[in-house]
Amino acid sequence: MPPAVTDSLDIWAVDSQIGADGSVSVDFLLPTGIYINLDVPRDATISHIKQLLWKQAHAYPLFHLLMEIDSYMFSCVNQTAVHEELEDESRRLCDVRPFLPVLKLVTRNCDPGEKLDSKIGVLIGKG
Repeated sequence: MPPAVTDSLDIWAVDSQIGADGSVSVDFLLPTGIYINLDVPRDATISHIKQLLWKQAHAYPLFHLLMEIDSYMFSCVNQTAVHEELEDESRRLCDVRPFLPVLKLVTRNCDPGEKLDSKIGVLIGKG
């Protein structure tokens, strides 16, 4: 069996040769239709990336149409071609491993606390 070989173009791999400073160029799509490209640390948390995006978005048109930052979450297509909503903002970008470095800012459907209560209810068998 041949040894496993990592793809040298895989920007999420630990030993990737992309970006000597550890940053990745990520495209962000805002709900207002604005496109922003930012260089973000490859191992930054989703929460930190959202803060960086929010600071940058102040300089773009239609920012005043956005709600507060906690009303949004990112979504992406992951390595297994599944559309994934990134509700857990403590995850790192290199752990999420989007197929392409593109994150879409989408409105949360409900309060995160309500969703957690719902998950806990399912786990304990409550209807």
